[in-house]
Amino acid sequence: MTPSRYRYGVLAVLCSLAFLTYLDRICIMRVQGDIERDLRLTELTAADEQLLRQRGQADDSQARTRLSRDRATERMSWIFSAFVAGYVLFEVPAGWLGDRWGARAVIFRIVLCWSLFTAATGGVKGIASIFSANPGPREWLVVMIVIRFLFGLGEAGAYPNIARALGRWFPFHERATAQSFIWLASRLGGAIAPAVIGALILLGGTWERAFWILGLAGITWAIGFFLWFRDRPEDQPKVNAPERSLIQGSEDGPGTIYDDSTNAARFRWMELLSPNVLALGLVSFCVSFCFYFYITFLPKYLKDQFQVEYAQSQFISGLPLLAGGLACLLGGILSDYAIRKTGSRRWGRRLLPVVGWTGAGVCAFAVSQLHSATAVMALIVIAFAFQDLGVPSMWSLPTDIGGRFAGTVGGWMNTAGAVGGMLSPIIAAKVAIAHGWNATFLVFGAVYLLGAVAWLRVDAGQTIRPGH
Repeated sequence: MTPSRYRYGVLAVLCSLAFLTYLDRICIMRVQGDIERDLRLTELTAADEQLLRQRGQADDSQARTRLSRDRATERMSWIFSAFVAGYVLFEVPAGWLGDRWGARAVIFRIVLCWSLFTAATGGVKGIASIFSANPGPREWLVVMIVIRFLFGLGEAGAYPNIARALGRWFPFHERATAQSFIWLASRLGGAIAPAVIGALILLGGTWERAFWILGLAGITWAIGFFLWFRDRPEDQPKVNAPERSLIQGSEDGPGTIYDDSTNAARFRWMELLSPNVLALGLVSFCVSFCFYFYITFLPKYLKDQFQVEYAQSQFISGLPLLAGGLACLLGGILSDYAIRKTGSRRWGRRLLPVVGWTGAGVCAFAVSQLHSATAVMALIVIAFAFQDLGVPSMWSLPTDIGGRFAGTVGGWMNTAGAVGGMLSPIIAAKVAIAHGWNATFLVFGAVYLLGAVAWLRVDAGQTIRPGH
């Protein structure tokens, strides 16, 4: 009997989830100029006014404009980082819950929560008025930071649970390829997010209403997913026996992703501090640290450095994500191909990321020395593509080495990544204010190379040892 192909339908639905996560996460990048204007984030504080007087620049319009721009950059960095701070706190718990309850229930909760806070992002002023009779920029900023923090808290665990679901529905030699489609979808969601939010603003009239529409779309998706998805192929009658056998392969021992026994061994939490898992965490930290610049400050960098307005950059700023999506697809296919050809899980998962992140680091260093907008954007796109060659390999590893604890390991790995993502906007803003935007790319180049070195320690064949 020919195996059924139901797992590809599962992949398509999970790809739509990945698409939605980045669409909702990145759309704020496009409207940061509107947010700065409407929440008056460019307003100078009393301390700023005093500083200008001390410098003899109280009446210097250029100095005031520059300081207002820096103040808005700093405030937006906290809004961007608030999302990742919430993400950090709940990544491991959400991954662990996926291991305990199954990905279906946890993904439903995740999408429902993040969609509610996506909608709430568009209601900042209304929410602030509940707590203050006369809210202003300070109150609006605080409420926006809290909402984005809760948004991150709600979205935490999405990708660890996607990794767990894919591990349960795909055999080992197809996992990186499956992950490549997940990350292609996520990058496409990020690539078109600026254009989508721009279109929704035209449709709804304001950026606030655009966020309400996105929130409603997410709630609708969550309900549909919960009604359709099943955690195990065995629970779906449309999956025949040959497909179930193909998916499981020879991985049916204790501690594997297919171990559903009620008396299964418990997770040894100290395994998260093993050299292999710590190296994986460092890899995740490095890639997220660099990646978050592209989904936060890239439009602002283009405006400050090359005077490209936000509306004009909505397509340009999506190009790195578009190229990255295609690189993800190629990277996942090549990783699985390398494993089949060499028989080495270690080098099959490791080789492409080492080469890719080294190339990304070289491109980042080169960007810091260029002054042409066209040349800079070309290198930024190439750097992002090099970076994303290794992403499917990285996201295959929680299942490769974690087995039935894939959600927990994936949550730990992504926690390290979220720490990098949380620090990235803050450090980028401070470096840019102190030394200019070009200096930030020197930092990114060094971090890419650190990630490439960390990959040399990661071993996909070294699995987690279950406890007793």
